[in-house]
Amino acid sequence: MNLSFKIIASIILTTSAISKLLFTEPFEFTLVENGIFSWTLSPIAVKGVIILEFLLGIALLVKSIHSKLISLSLFLLTFFYAIDYYSKPLNGLYNNDFILSLFNQWITIIGIAYLIFFSIVQINKNEINAFKRIKNVLINGCIVLIVSIPLFIFNPLFIDDFQQNNTAVNNPNLNWNGIFQKCEEANIQLEVKNSTLFAFLSTSCYYCNRSAKMLGISGRSNQTKPSIVLVFPGNKKDTEEFIERNKCDFPYIMISKDEFRKLAGNEYPAFFKVESKKETNYYTGETFNYRELDLLFN
Repeated sequence: MNLSFKIIASIILTTSAISKLLFTEPFEFTLVENGIFSWTLSPIAVKGVIILEFLLGIALLVKSIHSKLISLSLFLLTFFYAIDYYSKPLNGLYNNDFILSLFNQWITIIGIAYLIFFSIVQINKNEINAFKRIKNVLINGCIVLIVSIPLFIFNPLFIDDFQQNNTAVNNPNLNWNGIFQKCEEANIQLEVKNSTLFAFLSTSCYYCNRSAKMLGISGRSNQTKPSIVLVFPGNKKDTEEFIERNKCDFPYIMISKDEFRKLAGNEYPAFFKVESKKETNYYTGETFNYRELDLLFN
């Protein structure tokens, strides 16, 4: 009977770990949206949870960890699951997904309850000299190493940073008058003393959609909201669907495709910090700079 309990707990943990391994982005996003971690710490936290789930799931079957240590780890994990389950904002981007990764409300509740029950049962088990077994340390170390290598290869912490350039030097001929005029027509009040971030986004670009989601999440999870203006080419229908789909409710303007390409170049999403109607910094790349986003909203 005890073996059956262990097998069920192991299945719950390894299933959760595998599904997170395949779909890390929703879990990183939901941790930030819940206000649990910053963009910088969220990828680290998710990877730590995946490694711990794999380690406990395998260690339960091979008996390589002391039962009281298993109980403590399971209590920490279930606390983490419960926070994610109950603290999701109603208007969140992934408010129907759960950190336990079983993608079903009732299975998630049952899974959390079972792991808590199993943790309590494990506390009462006595094991002699379990902490002194060198082979267990080696086994656990090998499990962590085997899990960590593919985890960090397929899902690196920070894939690429935005390139940061002083475009006042690199692109001295860029003309922002049309952008400022569009902002006036849309009644968008630009900050005079603080900088404004102009985000050039294409509605059909994957990385533009991803970046818009991250901006929206930061806007909902932080009380400090910088001045952000979204800039789109194309028509109003596609733009409004883009904003609704990615839940990035910021002021926006639309410009011609030619002007969009001229300012943003052929690399987008493109982000420009503009202060006193003068461009100061430029960011572009395939991924959003987590640390820059933390600084922007804090």
